[in-house]
Order: sequence, then structure tokens, then C-alpha cells
Amino acid sequence: HSLHSLITILGTWALIQAQPCSCHALALAWTFSYLLFFRALSLLGLPTPTPFTNAVQLLLTLKLVSLASEVQDLHLAQRKEIASGFHKEPTLGLLPEVPSLMETLSYSYCYVGIMTGVPGPCC
Repeated sequence: HSLHSLITILGTWALIQAQPCSCHALALAWTFSYLLFFRALSLLGLPTPTPFTNAVQLLLTLKLVSLASEVQDLHLAQRKEIASGFHKEPTLGLLPEVPSLMETLSYSYCYVGIMTGVPGPCC
């Protein structure tokens, strides 16, 4: 059952890397489509996921859509910066860069976020 979360994370990471300018909508479609498949496993004759796996999958869906939104905001801010002639405006609240695979996995499997539903690190 743990492969479901890994598939969701890898798929979202691939979308973020491939299409940072529209990754929010793509990640939303991907994660909720996979969640629909995940919830229909018993209808397809596959083993029903445990309640814990279900909770993890639900929280990952929310976290990954949020991450994709942050990456898209970063990409749009970078494009705006380039269009304005490299006039550097403060980017307070934005990600410093597009997260790597290890950063995405670390964020996704962070105990605090998975077990308590906290969407991101506390300041």
C-alpha cells in the first residue's frame, strides 16, 4: 500500500519539473484522479487499502497540490522578474527554488505533516 503514496509523489514531482508554469492545475488533476483510482481499488478487485493508508493518501493529495501551487507562484514571479528587466523585487513567502526529488520526498513524508495534517513547516 505504500507504493500508492510514492506513485502520487513521483507523478506530481514529474509534473512540477515538466510544466512549472501550469503545474498547479496538472497536479490537481493528477492527484485527485489517482485518489479516485485509489478509492476504487476494491471495486476493481484489488486489496482495499487500510484506513491509515487512506489518511496518508488524502493528506498527500492536499500537500502536493499546495506544493505545486507554490512552485507555479515561484515560476510566475521569475517570469515577471525577467520581463521587468531583472529588477529584483522581494520574494518574501516564495520558495527559493523548485524543489528537488529528495526535497519533495522529504516534504511529502514529513512526520508532522503526515500524522497531524500540518501543510508546511511552522515559522
